[in-house]
Amino acid sequence: MAEDLHSFITGTLWLKLKEDVRDFRVFNRHDLACAAYFHIRRALSTRSGWSFRSDPPLTGERRPLLPDPNLALFRTGRLNAVFQLEFHLTPGMAGGFPTAVMNERMTSLRRTVEGAKRSRTDSGKPGRGYLLAVYDTEEEWFYPDQTVWERQSCFWLPINCRAFADYDEWHQKWERLALLSS
Repeated sequence: MAEDLHSFITGTLWLKLKEDVRDFRVFNRHDLACAAYFHIRRALSTRSGWSFRSDPPLTGERRPLLPDPNLALFRTGRLNAVFQLEFHLTPGMAGGFPTAVMNERMTSLRRTVEGAKRSRTDSGKPGRGYLLAVYDTEEEWFYPDQTVWERQSCFWLPINCRAFADYDEWHQKWERLALLSS
């Protein structure tokens, strides 16, 4: 099931969230978390043993620079996936990629996944982490993979709005709607 879940997250879920952003259903991090929770629950709630938590306290301690993940997926009480969701669009602000913030979030996510792996008492596979970020930049950004693909524990899921086919029109409409909803 781990590979099926990974395929769902990196395929179907990622595409649905891109569509939600493109179709003006997401305007901030909370909208993104709600949309992710909706799609995950819709796909997995019919399967037995799955449970979902928003803002789970998985880091064990409150550290202001290393936030807890936004969502966690459990199967029969075992952590399968954690999500850190980032939204970096603000009406009236120029685009850009928040490199320092993304590095901090990926570090936090890796620590959370490693901590969950160390706390496991069974021999099952540890969960994986997913950093999904919405941003707007002309540059291409990718996180380097861990050295061995089979051992990779955290994955980068970018949604660069600049890559939308009708970006200029989309951005103008997003700006108007975002200002109305704030």
